[in-house]
Amino acid sequence: MHRLLLRLSQRSVSGITHISGRLEINSVAIPSASELVNLCRGVSTATAAGALPIQGDTPIQQAIQACCSSLGRQPGTAEATLADRLTDNWYVTAADVAALTQAEATALKVPVRFLHELRALLPQAAQNDDAHSGNGAQLDAGLDSVKTAEVTLEEESCLVTSELQTALMAAPQMIAANSDLPNDIMQRRCPPLKRFRHGAASKVKVTTRKRQKPYALKKIDMPKNLQDQFEDFHKFNTSRFFGQQADPIAICTSDKYADHARGILGWLHHVKGLPLSELSMKAAVPSKTREGVKVAFDYMHWLAGERRISCTTEGVVIRSLMQMAKFLYHKGSSSQPLEGDKAYGDLLVIRELRKLSTSNRRAARVAVRASDEGMKWLEWPEYLQTVQELRRECAGRNDLGALRPRSAVAWSLQRYLIFAILSSIPDRQRTLRELQVGQTLFKDEQGRWVIRHGPGHYKTGKAYGERPPMVIAPHIYPELEAFLDEWRVELYPLHDFVFSRADGQPLTAAALYKLFTTSCYRITGKKTNPHLVRDSIVTYLRSTGASERELEALAIYMGHSLEMQRGTYDRRTKAAKVEPAISLLGKINRDARRI
Repeated sequence: MHRLLLRLSQRSVSGITHISGRLEINSVAIPSASELVNLCRGVSTATAAGALPIQGDTPIQQAIQACCSSLGRQPGTAEATLADRLTDNWYVTAADVAALTQAEATALKVPVRFLHELRALLPQAAQNDDAHSGNGAQLDAGLDSVKTAEVTLEEESCLVTSELQTALMAAPQMIAANSDLPNDIMQRRCPPLKRFRHGAASKVKVTTRKRQKPYALKKIDMPKNLQDQFEDFHKFNTSRFFGQQADPIAICTSDKYADHARGILGWLHHVKGLPLSELSMKAAVPSKTREGVKVAFDYMHWLAGERRISCTTEGVVIRSLMQMAKFLYHKGSSSQPLEGDKAYGDLLVIRELRKLSTSNRRAARVAVRASDEGMKWLEWPEYLQTVQELRRECAGRNDLGALRPRSAVAWSLQRYLIFAILSSIPDRQRTLRELQVGQTLFKDEQGRWVIRHGPGHYKTGKAYGERPPMVIAPHIYPELEAFLDEWRVELYPLHDFVFSRADGQPLTAAALYKLFTTSCYRITGKKTNPHLVRDSIVTYLRSTGASERELEALAIYMGHSLEMQRGTYDRRTKAAKVEPAISLLGKINRDARRI
C-alpha cells in the first residue's frame, strides 16, 4: 500500500504516526474541485436512515447502490461506469474499494463522497483501513475542516467562479492543518530544521549538464559608452515615447533582456575575440536587413552546441535579440499597428527573428525536458504537506525550548508565507517579489487579505487586463499579520515590498528561486521551483475530474489561456490523459457483448 514516508522530529503532529523511529504521513483521499465545492457549501455526508446494509464481501455494484441510497442519490450512468472501472481493475467487493489509498483512488477517479460513505457504511472496512493507513479518520477530519471553512468571494463577470476559488482555498485544509499550534508564535517550538536529513540541495543536479565557465559580459567590464547604451535600452523598453509601436514592457522583463544582451556581447568578446572598445548592440545586430540576423544565428548555434541550452532558454534569447533590434532600428520603421500592421513589421531583421521565434515554439512543443522531472516534481497533496511543515517552523523557540534569534523566526515566517500564499494563489513568482501593502496587497472591508493586479502587474496583463481579486486563504492570516506587524522589521528591509533578501534588498527572481528550491529540498528531497506549483495544481485538478467551467476559471485566475493550461501546465502523462478514452471504449465493448 502506497504511503509517503518522511523523516520527521519526535514531536506529535496531526495526521502523522511514529513507525520504527520514522514518521509516516498517512494518505488522504483528496477530493476533486467539484467535490470540494460541495463540501464547502455544507453538503452533508451523514449516513441516511434506511441505507442498504453491506458487508466486506458485498459486490461493488450493490455497495454503490447502498451509498447512493444513503446519500439520497439516484444511481445512473456515472455509477455504472464507476462500477465497471473498479471491477476492470479487480476491485470487486466493498472491502477492496474501502482499502484504496489516495493515489489509487485518484487514479481510478473514485469520488471522495462515495469513498467516505462506503467506509461509514462498512465498519469492519473502516477499522481495517484505520489500522493500515488511517485514510478513514483523516478523510473525516478533512471533510469537517472543509465544511467549516468560511469562504465567500466576490462575484466576477469574467468567468472566475467563486466555486473555483473556494476549491483552491479549501485544498490546503485537507492536509494536516497544525491546529494544535499555539497562536502565540513565541510559545511554539520549532522542530530541527535538518530533521529530514536530505542533505544540501546544492549538491543535487537535476540535469546532466556540467557547470561551465561564464561568458556573459560583466557590468563592471562594460565601457562607458556601452553602459550608456544599456541605459537607453532600458528606457526604450520601459518608457513611452513618440512613435512607439508597442506598449512598454515590465522592468523585470527588460532586465532579463539586458542579461541576454550581455550574453551575446560576452560571446563576441570572449569567444569571437572582438575588442571591448568595439562592443555595442549593433555588433550583435549589425543591420535592419535580413543579413542582420547572421550574428545572432551563429550565437544561437553556439549556445545549442556548446552550452546545450533548452528550447525555453533559446526562446528567451530570440526575444531578447528582437528587442535589441527594435531598439536599434525603430526610427526606420513606418509600420502602423493601429491600422493592422505588426509592430516594426517592415524591418526585415524583425521578420527573420520572428520566423526563428515561430520555429522555436514549434520545437519546444515536442522537445524532451532538459531536467529530470522526477527530481523536481511534487504532487499537489505533497506540496500542501510541505507548506504545513514550514508552518511548524514558525516558532519563537527551538525544539529544546530555548529562544531562537528573532531574525531566524522572521526568516521562518517569510519562508512559510511564500509557500502558503502560492498554495491558495498559484501565481507566478513575480507576484510574491512585488507584493506590497497598499499597492498589490490589501485588506478589504470584509477583513480578507487580497492581491489585486492591474494590467501592468503581471506577465499577460496586456491580454487579460485587470485581474479578479485573488483571495489569500484565511488560515494564513495569523502568520501573515504577525509578519507584517512584528517580524518583518527583523529582516531590516530597505524597501516597501513584503519580502526581503538577507541584505535587506527586495527579493530578486534568483533569490526567490534559491529560497524556494532549497527549502523544498530540505523537507521533501525534491528541488521543486516556484513555477512548478502552477503545473502541480493544474495537473491535480485535471486528474481529479474538474469541469471545463472550473478549468476555464482557473486559467483566468492564473492569468493564462485554457490552451496554455492544456499544453504547458498539464503534466499528466499521455497514458493518464487517454485513460478516460480507454475506459469509455471498454464500456462500449462490454455493452455490445451484452446485446
